[in-house]
Amino acid sequence: MINPSASGTSPLIHVARHGVIMGKYQRADVIALIASGQILRTDHYWSRGLPGWQLIGATFDNVSGPSSAGVPGSVAQPPVQPPRRPAGLPPTIPPSLPARKSSSGLPKAFYLTPVFLVLAFIGLIILIQGYAYVTLKAPLARALRSDSRNIGIEATTYYRYNLPGGTIVLNIDDVGSDTKNVDIMRVLLQFAKTQQDTEHDWVILACRGTERFKIRGSHFRTMGVEYGSQNPMYTMRTLPENIYRLNGTRAYPVWEGGALGVMAEQMKNFSEFTAEWLR
Repeated sequence: MINPSASGTSPLIHVARHGVIMGKYQRADVIALIASGQILRTDHYWSRGLPGWQLIGATFDNVSGPSSAGVPGSVAQPPVQPPRRPAGLPPTIPPSLPARKSSSGLPKAFYLTPVFLVLAFIGLIILIQGYAYVTLKAPLARALRSDSRNIGIEATTYYRYNLPGGTIVLNIDDVGSDTKNVDIMRVLLQFAKTQQDTEHDWVILACRGTERFKIRGSHFRTMGVEYGSQNPMYTMRTLPENIYRLNGTRAYPVWEGGALGVMAEQMKNFSEFTAEWLR
């Protein structure tokens, strides 16, 4: 260890801060710079004969000086040298500096490595999938299990492009051989019920991964709110006029005229809608 009271014939002392060598000084200069605040007690030093870098404050503990950056000082001492690459190799090369640590204990350079970026991306995907499970997948699964009439119908749901918010997809994966149009409508309404407190821009209706139609999120929410109180036949026959093609055009017309004629056309459109959705 260096003795601060020793004579000036000892080897030069290398001083470093945050992994950058600031300069090389005589012992007396180091003591003066500590007192002026230009060298901190949290800086490191090394000189020939030492096994590695040492903490300034651990050795020069009898010198009064600040332990954090930013305390000015004004003494007639050589100024702190800026980091620079020497023109040639010094007679004695100091050992590698300790890597600067972040608040988490990892070197700051780690956060710029490909490994960290990949881990961050994987973590983001896990968070998105977890959010989708809680808000979409689990509610749909509970709705399917809660009604024995849904046996044979397999469905999944997810955020379109895996981006939470905006647009969701209801995908019918499979239907039983005896599944009827009213069964599909019931699953749609039961899922809408689970989303009645959530605002979506659009709900995409897909089958086996192929998107077919979409419903405005506001109407889908209304379907959920009214499920259990509204006449299901009314909801079913008026659904087609609220169905849109993927390009945003209305898929089926809004019928006007006599009640019986309108109801007949609406039910016809409903059958066409479910057939096209599940084809």
